[in-house]
Amino acid sequence: MGKHVGQTIDRESDQGVPRRLAVAPPFDLARTAAPIWWARGRWPNSDWRQRTLYWVGWEAGRLVWRAVRQMDETALFVSGSGDPELDKAWAKRVLGVGTEMPRFGVEPLRDFALAHGGMKAWAAGSLYEGVISSLVGQSISVASAAVTEGRLYALFSDPLVIDGRAFWAPPRPDQLASAAVELVRTSGVTTKRAEALVEVGKRFAEGAIAEPHAAGFERSAVSAELLAISGIGPWTVRSGFLWGLGDPDAHPSGDVALLRAVRRRLPHVKTLKDLDAAAAAWEPYRGWAARLFWLDLLGYDAGSVAG
Repeated sequence: MGKHVGQTIDRESDQGVPRRLAVAPPFDLARTAAPIWWARGRWPNSDWRQRTLYWVGWEAGRLVWRAVRQMDETALFVSGSGDPELDKAWAKRVLGVGTEMPRFGVEPLRDFALAHGGMKAWAAGSLYEGVISSLVGQSISVASAAVTEGRLYALFSDPLVIDGRAFWAPPRPDQLASAAVELVRTSGVTTKRAEALVEVGKRFAEGAIAEPHAAGFERSAVSAELLAISGIGPWTVRSGFLWGLGDPDAHPSGDVALLRAVRRRLPHVKTLKDLDAAAAAWEPYRGWAARLFWLDLLGYDAGSVAG
């Protein structure tokens, strides 16, 4: 990914003493970062290794990075180039700090919630990034999606090398909006998806689709705007809300991996139609339910749990 060396950073020597960020227990960084770990180092702008979560992205118009470790139940330690004054907001947006595991009245979710109570709703931190990732990941495995996403990101920026590992930030909406479809296609996506990615960039760049913090944001209107783009269907929109914003009730209807995860615990759920019917009992926390079933299927880096 990428042709340039980019900037190289040594986390320990370049950033000094990590900043302490208080969290309310229960909080488990390893379980929260499980979706990053599932790709085994392939995501372009995030990684989980050696008990550390790495993240690279845009903040207040700047390209920044953060490395996060958990030393006990009450604190995270954050280093990196991100503004320390924005650490708390970043942790809320990306790590789901402040969210609480819901209580489920049905099995196996009741037991999952008890076993994984420290898991929070990890997200990209923006609807735009969630939709981009979901578009790239349509109908392919997590590993393949991560590799393709990496090729896409590398088209728009040089790498940031942190502790020997290269990271690429997501393309900004204006960058994607002005890109040729043929260029986007070289990342490995189909022509139709490349066209959809460019259109998503345009609509976010122009303000036709807004992030939740914008005045007048309405989920139904935003969903309709996204569905109007050729190549985007309900699964992509719901997955965008789930992984972009940590939406608690986003149900990725039609997700084969979720069906596999649910079926191993609920054998009567045999089809995608059965999955949608079962999910009705998980409202208004279908997004949390999906995370728990995936965590049960794919696991997390148990050797890296704090303490």
